[in-house]
Amino acid sequence: MGKTYDSEKEVSIEVSEDLKNEIFLFIRDWKNTRAWLMTRRKDTREIMRPVGSFINKDWSVGTITQDLHIKTTHVKNDPITGYLWVEMDSERYGRMDYPRNVWMQGSADLIDDEKEVKNFFDKRSAATGRGDAHPTDDTYKRMLINTKPEYIRAEGFYKDNPMRAVIIRDFSLHINLTDDEIFNTLNNERSLEQ
Repeated sequence: MGKTYDSEKEVSIEVSEDLKNEIFLFIRDWKNTRAWLMTRRKDTREIMRPVGSFINKDWSVGTITQDLHIKTTHVKNDPITGYLWVEMDSERYGRMDYPRNVWMQGSADLIDDEKEVKNFFDKRSAATGRGDAHPTDDTYKRMLINTKPEYIRAEGFYKDNPMRAVIIRDFSLHINLTDDEIFNTLNNERSLEQ
């Protein structure tokens, strides 16, 4: 279709499969990436805001919110959500000098059960060392936005041509890394950077 299109088109399914673990680790690396959550207003216009996120090995993504936050109202009204993760202070790629990034589109559930919210914090703490840093008092209720992915587009990961998109559409297989492998990989990368 043309040189520019060919340089940006989707990589093969086999390449996407080979890069799944790397993309997962990129999303999980909360120290070197920043996340933005996209929700939709009543009139379906999108809005994004920076958030903390945690990806599980089944590709679902959790973000803590409060019952008073507008993003909570948006998810109640419309479960379509999206996340954008962008690498901070990294080597850039392509003609436009982009940072590596991942876009996920999915459908979210709001979880208000206190035990499930606590389980989320416990799981995140065990996996990252990052515990419950969210303030809490009697004026609001903490909730979990749990997004199940439907589509992922990652850019900057295919070494032969980083402008080519890695697309993931099948989330039936969980990540095959152990918790220790994930933790050690992310912590070894951090210690090498320091």
